[in-house]
Amino acid sequence: MINVDATVFLQMINFLLILFIGKKMIYDPMLSTMESRDRKINDLKKSAEAMREELDRLKKEYEEKMANVKKEITEYQNNIRQKAMSEASEMVAKVKAELDEKIENARKEIEIEKEKAKIALEKEAEILANIIAEKITKAA
Repeated sequence: MINVDATVFLQMINFLLILFIGKKMIYDPMLSTMESRDRKINDLKKSAEAMREELDRLKKEYEEKMANVKKEITEYQNNIRQKAMSEASEMVAKVKAELDEKIENARKEIEIEKEKAKIALEKEAEILANIIAEKITKAA
């Protein structure tokens, strides 16, 4: 059985005193530390979210810039390709014109040579005809 005497009151006072000191020395500092930790965690979460948003913004900006750079490179390559094609076409046209001119000059030279050869053959034919005619007239 439980005896109620003066020691019970002393034990109750002792318990309340320990409870009061424990609260002041252990529970309140621990509660304060936990609240401080929770505030820091929340601040860090907010900071991480802000950094994530900044990262997303920078990533989007980077992707837009890369798309613009790729577009500019493609346009530049197309311009270079078009310039090269037009220069090549001009060069081909120039070479073709030169070849056509050389062919025409060669045809003219051939025609001149042909006329010269024709005249020379006509003279030789006339000479041969005269020789044959002389031989025929002498033989007759």
